[in-house]
Amino acid sequence: MTGKTWAYEDFVEGSSLDLGSKTVSAAEIIEFASEFDAQPMHLAEEVGKASILGGLSASGWHTCAMFMRMLCDAFLLDSTSQGSPGIEHVKW
Repeated sequence: MTGKTWAYEDFVEGSSLDLGSKTVSAAEIIEFASEFDAQPMHLAEEVGKASILGGLSASGWHTCAMFMRMLCDAFLLDSTSQGSPGIEHVKW
């Protein structure tokens, strides 16, 4: 195991980091929802269109999972801190 580059004390409150972007297909949205969050607006475009969302919508858990992966890839796995700060602020 190599030494970790980041320590908890290195993270500055209020700072930001560009994690890049991720394109997600309708098939990926439906696949995730089918297994983990089978609400109708995550499973069918026509149901989503009839909702306040206006179309197929990715599960909030799907977006959180993608964010966590991007965070890990960017720096968290090279850190002594393996937590996911801020989960108490997640709201739908």
